Amino acid sequence: MMAGHVNGSGRKPTDDEKVASLDEARRRAAARARAKVDGRTSAGGPRGSMTTRDWVIGAVVTVMAAGMLWHWLAPLVGAKGLVR
Repeated sequence: MMAGHVNGSGRKPTDDEKVASLDEARRRAAARARAKVDGRTSAGGPRGSMTTRDWVIGAVVTVMAAGMLWHWLAPLVGAKGLVR
């Protein structure tokens, strides 16, 4: 962020969506339509496909859930004497 935004002047994050001319609005609409046809989001990334980051986070959450279940169920198994 710029220092100008801190004191109230300067561009705000929502200023990018404002257009001053009809030609600029048409260009932006055409670019959005092309991106939608190509299957990309407005940021340019793929839509609907999982990235490596998604797989890693999913694996970590799954391992944590399995560890929690083992933490809860291990005393029950030990109480029955099935582990020994």
